[in-house]
Amino acid sequence: MKIHTAASSGATLIQNEFIDRYMPHANGEFVKVYLYLLRCAGTGRDLSLSSIADIFDHTEKDIRRALTYWEKLGLLRLSYDRQENLKEISLEMPSEESPSRPATSRPAAPKEENSAPTPARIAELSQEKEIRQLFFIAEQYLQRPLSSSEQSDFIYYYDSLKFSSDLIEYLLEYCISKGSSSRHYMRKVALSWAEAGISTVLQAKEETNLYNKNYFTILNAFGIKGRGPAAFEQEMMSRWLDGLGFSVEIILEACRRTVRQTHEPNFQYANKILEDWHQKKVSSLADISALDQKRKAQQQSLKSAPKREPARSASTNRFHNFSQRDYDYGQLEKQLLNH
Repeated sequence: MKIHTAASSGATLIQNEFIDRYMPHANGEFVKVYLYLLRCAGTGRDLSLSSIADIFDHTEKDIRRALTYWEKLGLLRLSYDRQENLKEISLEMPSEESPSRPATSRPAAPKEENSAPTPARIAELSQEKEIRQLFFIAEQYLQRPLSSSEQSDFIYYYDSLKFSSDLIEYLLEYCISKGSSSRHYMRKVALSWAEAGISTVLQAKEETNLYNKNYFTILNAFGIKGRGPAAFEQEMMSRWLDGLGFSVEIILEACRRTVRQTHEPNFQYANKILEDWHQKKVSSLADISALDQKRKAQQQSLKSAPKREPARSASTNRFHNFSQRDYDYGQLEKQLLNH
């Protein structure tokens, strides 16, 4: 994968426009990835997603999210080959005179709790017609009045994450369709969308359709067909994809091994495999193959090692446990004859 920029080599140029306009609203990890790309652009290094992930101890999916975020803001362009592999990154330097950020894109707000709206801000926005309409729609979805905490959450999505009311409505629809109306689950989904730079309903649908496709692909690997994932299964798969950051290919390999060993779609067994791979920093099928070879070599080494004879313990047989005595049989015979 090649990376290009119009900046001259010998120094890493960070324009004030990036610091003033883009950096304050971006996830800190995304900023680090962007700065690293700037650093590498003038060096002629041949980068890959895996090499960047290794630098920051992230998954390749984390790096893809960062790249997608900056692409949506117009700060870089991504080029792919026919197999949809990333082959080139072109950095676009921001300019105060002609900002490259599309007018429809808004940087995602930081997800820290201290960015939540203040009580005064909540009271102010609660009077707006659009917010009152949003509360009404939410109550129709949930079929109950909203708690004050839920009202605060929706204002947080609107005011801090910069979600439109349409996007918040789709967030409600999506979470309920997944069988969860929990505010904690909804907040988790909203934050993941914000980190991915999602700002429209269309972008959110593309993201959720990708996840649905991945879910059904994993279910098929388990031999489960003709139904959608149960809540527990969806939670597990979401953790594999997001929490552990594994690609679908690695998860499918864990599924195949699970079925081969247990002869059933055992999600717990597959989870143990993936947890083990995560601890061993597996990020590709090649890493799994290397682990298999290492395990095979260890087994061969144990088989070829010389076997030791078991130590023999001292005999405790009562017939060998008496004291030896010396007799003068001649003298005994004389004593017998005299009697």
